[in-house]
Order: sequence, then C-alpha cells, then structure tokens
Amino acid sequence: MRCRKTPIGFLFSIAGTIGLVTILSSCGTRPPDESSTPAPQGIPGAIQKAIDRTTDQRRPSDRLVYRGPIEQTIAAGSFLPSTKIEYVGATEDGTAQVLIDGQRAFKHGGDSLDWTGSPVQGVTVNLSDRVLWFNQARLQLVGTIRLAVDDVAPQRSPIPQISNQPTPNVLVYKVPVIYRVKQGERIPGTTLTYLKNTEKGAELAGLPQDEYPYRQGGDSIVWQGQLRSGVYLDLSMRTAVYDDNNLNVTGLATIILATGNGAIPTP
Repeated sequence: MRCRKTPIGFLFSIAGTIGLVTILSSCGTRPPDESSTPAPQGIPGAIQKAIDRTTDQRRPSDRLVYRGPIEQTIAAGSFLPSTKIEYVGATEDGTAQVLIDGQRAFKHGGDSLDWTGSPVQGVTVNLSDRVLWFNQARLQLVGTIRLAVDDVAPQRSPIPQISNQPTPNVLVYKVPVIYRVKQGERIPGTTLTYLKNTEKGAELAGLPQDEYPYRQGGDSIVWQGQLRSGVYLDLSMRTAVYDDNNLNVTGLATIILATGNGAIPTP
C-alpha cells in the first residue's frame, strides 16, 4: 500500500495554526483601556476540547455538524447577532448588565452566556459562551459553537460577500475542521470525491472541468457553494496524509447564513 505523507514542516505549520486559533479564541483582543474587567483563568482548556471535537463530523449524509471555538463582541446597546441577548453596559459595581429575552442579568468575568436557536430554516446553533472582559463600550465573549445543518444538498454556487462590519442579513461562523475521507466518499459538505491514490497525488472528482484534479501533501483544496437554501459554505483545506484507502484534510469552514429578506451581495 502506498502512503503519501505531508512534509513534516507542513504538519508543524498545521499544528501551529490550530494552536493559534485556540489562543486567539481563548484570549480575545486585549481590552482598549484599563477599565475593562477580565475573566478568571481556566477558559483555554474548554476551547482546546472544542477543537479536539472538530473530528466529530460524521452524521447521516444529509446532516452536517460543525463544532469549534468562537469569539464574539457585543457593542453596548446592541444584540448578539440573531439572538435576544443585548448588552446594556458596565455597571458602577463592576458587572456587565445584559438583557436576555428582556430580563436583566448581571454578569461577572467568567460567567456563562448561552444561547440556542434557529437563525434560518434547517439550521440549529448552540452557543456556549463565557464573559472574557467588558467595559462601557462592549462585551467580549469566548466559548464554543455547535452548528447543525439538516437536509444538506451541496451544490457549487457564488457565496455572499462578507462585510467587515456585522450586517442583519448575514451571519458568519468560522470553525476548524478535520476530515478523514474514505476512497469513493465525498468531503463533507462538498461535491468533491476522493477517487484514488496516484503517482501524481490524491485524485479528486467533482472539480470544475478544467481544474487539475491531483493534490499532494500540503496542497490546498477549496470549495464554495450552497448547502441548502440560505446556507453557504466557504471551505479552505490542506491535504494532510493520503493512501489507497483514505484522504485526510484539515482546514477552516466558513458557514454563511442568509438570515434577512434583503438582497445578499455576491461577488
């Protein structure tokens, strides 16, 4: 059996990238001034466990589940996108005042702030957040996400443009993924199939007609399209290890939810 392996430098690079995602997601951006209230230590371990669970992607073929770390910011007077959680502001006694379904709650650094809902049909989002820090201007959260998409029927299509600023019509979640794909099976959420191990590399089917179908260790694999109505996927991966039986890839899945009735800009 022939087994093609990724150069050791690339594997260290992947490990470093995942580690960086963990660190950034657990630490967040530093507060802009000394009046911010930090959370106690201990969050990073929970975030690392979330990354370890990204391999838990195998579900019925028409259902996808994404798990991973997430970092979110709520400006004072604003809602956490597509939820009923509003950040009011910091209080004089050093707590963060939030409204959850219109009810007041006062949060300290490290307190939980969870939400479960369905922002678009066929999608369930579970957010398990903790308060990282806060000040009068904004509340910084860090935690994990579980996003499930039902009745998945992937097809290539343009994806909505992602703005640097939050928009009411588009929700964006980015989750690290690791897949082991058997020969003859599709990479989850795509139209790409692992055909076989060849001298030129791992051969893929489902690419555009004029695209080179072979990928060696460390090569990129990119797929963009629609999972179901209103749900889009931008998947950027790297080939890790492949042989006659399996193809292993790792990368980042950007899930885009079109939540509003307005026009969604595409490239």
